Amino acid sequence: MSGATTRRLISIGLVLIMAVIFSLTSEVFLTFGNIMNLLKDSAYLGIIALGMSFVIIGGGVDLSAGGIACVVGIICVRLSVLGLPGMFIVPLAVLMGVLCGFINSIFITRVKLTEFVATLALGFVYSGLTLVFAFRERGVITSVAVPKWSSLRLFGGNVRGLHYITITWVILAVILFIVLTKTKLGLHTYAIGSHASSASMSGVSNDRIKMTGYLICGGCAGLAVVLQVALNGSSPLNIGGGYEFQAIAACVVGGVVLGGGKGDTLSAVIGSLFLLLLMNGLYKFGLATSWEYILQGGIILAATAFDAIFNRITRKRLLTRAQ
Repeated sequence: MSGATTRRLISIGLVLIMAVIFSLTSEVFLTFGNIMNLLKDSAYLGIIALGMSFVIIGGGVDLSAGGIACVVGIICVRLSVLGLPGMFIVPLAVLMGVLCGFINSIFITRVKLTEFVATLALGFVYSGLTLVFAFRERGVITSVAVPKWSSLRLFGGNVRGLHYITITWVILAVILFIVLTKTKLGLHTYAIGSHASSASMSGVSNDRIKMTGYLICGGCAGLAVVLQVALNGSSPLNIGGGYEFQAIAACVVGGVVLGGGKGDTLSAVIGSLFLLLLMNGLYKFGLATSWEYILQGGIILAATAFDAIFNRITRKRLLTRAQ
């Protein structure tokens, strides 16, 4: 059994344990309405994590996803104020996210910057553009809600309590899972994540595969934020702030290995649910918000350490058998 699979099973077990604890300590936890709300709240992070998993499996990382969500979110509100129908705003949001992902990939595959430097720098650029597009009143930045008459709000609705953002999350997770496990694109993504040089010598276009990963990640960020804007009726300037790190944490704890080559979208889904339940637990038991950042950092350290230890043990076993 691989380290990623073992860690995924551990994460599933922890999710179930937390669910049991919260069920025993709260009378409303297992109610239909509360479960639907939990899924709704985790869907925003979950969709971003799906795109992030694609990049990480391919051996990269995207530190600009939160900035992309910020700038796309504020533009979506502006478009709704101008009267553009929601059926046009949603695909435009996805295209804007894809465009940002394309810009990321150009700096990585053409300018040859490292993924860390390129996406970190561009994340700051996207966050700065958010302030450029922000609404102002007498020179002071102010928040503006999506107009009540805007059809964009319809995309924040639900079907018998199951919100559209949750439905989209599930459908997208299935689609990307099939892409990763059943298509040549997915096979090549795992290949360059496992060993980029070997993949290149085998005829895989590393740059093209990397570019596709960043396009998917940017598109997921755009899709997540437009559905969240439709749901909330507004786009705070920090709507995507820090979500790139939470998305990375969700992927890692779910079983996507930093460095690439292992994991899938199911890992991102499990990790997102795990983080949501963990954060809810912090609020439930009245712990300080600072613990959210401490635990997220600790989770990434623990998961990465698990990979290193598991891989070391596996290599020793292989050497022993070979001898």
